[in-house]
Amino acid sequence: MMALDDITVLSLESGISAPLCTRMLGDFGAEVIKVERPGVGDVNRHWDSVVDGDSSAHVWVDRNKLSVELNLKSDEGLEIFHELAEEADVVVQNYSPGVVERLGVGYEDIAAITDDIIYLNISGYGRTGPYSDRKAYDMVMQGETGLILMNGSPDAPAKIPLSVCDINAATYGTISALLALFHRERTGEGQNLDVTMFGGMLSWLGYFPQKYWHADEVPERIGMRHHLLTPYGPHETADDQYVNFAILSEAHWELLCDAVLERPDLLEDERFETNEKRVANRETLEPMLESLIAERPRDYWAERLAEAGIPWGDVNRLDEVLDHPQTDHLDLVKELETEDGPVPYVDTPIDSDSLEFAAEPMPDLGEHTDDVLEALGYSSDDIERLRESDAI
Repeated sequence: MMALDDITVLSLESGISAPLCTRMLGDFGAEVIKVERPGVGDVNRHWDSVVDGDSSAHVWVDRNKLSVELNLKSDEGLEIFHELAEEADVVVQNYSPGVVERLGVGYEDIAAITDDIIYLNISGYGRTGPYSDRKAYDMVMQGETGLILMNGSPDAPAKIPLSVCDINAATYGTISALLALFHRERTGEGQNLDVTMFGGMLSWLGYFPQKYWHADEVPERIGMRHHLLTPYGPHETADDQYVNFAILSEAHWELLCDAVLERPDLLEDERFETNEKRVANRETLEPMLESLIAERPRDYWAERLAEAGIPWGDVNRLDEVLDHPQTDHLDLVKELETEDGPVPYVDTPIDSDSLEFAAEPMPDLGEHTDDVLEALGYSSDDIERLRESDAI
């Protein structure tokens, strides 16, 4: 038995944030019904075609779902959605601002049908406030929440290549849905939830707001180095590789100087006697350490760092990560069985003695329309009539 068996999630989703949220709920065992625009479907289906004709994004976020094509602008299509909502436990939506209200599928509409519904809105900025009418995408949100200007090298800012703002919203959306289900289990009450990309990313800014509030510091771009700690990060070796290490304490600093670099004189330098002083004098310290590391090959430094007990690792390419020995040991890459053959995917990274997770392939557009309508009591004639009227 999976944790969310007997939980039904009805989703009006597009892109990454809501689809990834509902995919995680599907991974945990919920029945996820993905309502899609007839003939078009989710935009993420069309970004590329590298997986046997399917898009890489669709494969990433749409496993463990049923796909239903439904025209919500038609009276019959809207009626079907309301019937599905009456049977659902959770509704998730991340449509553009105001769309679900105009279509008649917003929280008030659904709560009038089933008052214990959990309705999750995932948006860029929220449903109220000066930015509530703005559409938001990951790149836009990376800029709005300060990520772009603090990321990259001193001479050029950079976006984070992952859809980190979407992933943030999906994660908080999943947590909020699980919390609301737990709350309903205790109280019998449904609720209307808002998760915003903007708020989620601000919550991930970590110690930077504290540095600004208390020291008037706005983070500058420092490439592969760490804003709060030094030495920290990848250092190029004599054989054009990298060794990546982290000095998190004064004990680590002493080990680095004595056991790894064999430069105990650095411990006597007042400029480097605390982490704060090392950061203040990083323009002196970091080039010195980079020059030292560049004198020897990667294996030399790896052995010494390991012997000293300093946290370290390699700087891997994507292919090396997917073939990593720990990836294999944790059994993180599995295969979905599809009509076109096996499709590899990265599994849910939760290891448990008793929890089970779903692993059903991503659906074709409208693949489950007939099955879902039949479960609602529609006959084959009814379904054919709905198809002819463009309701489905």
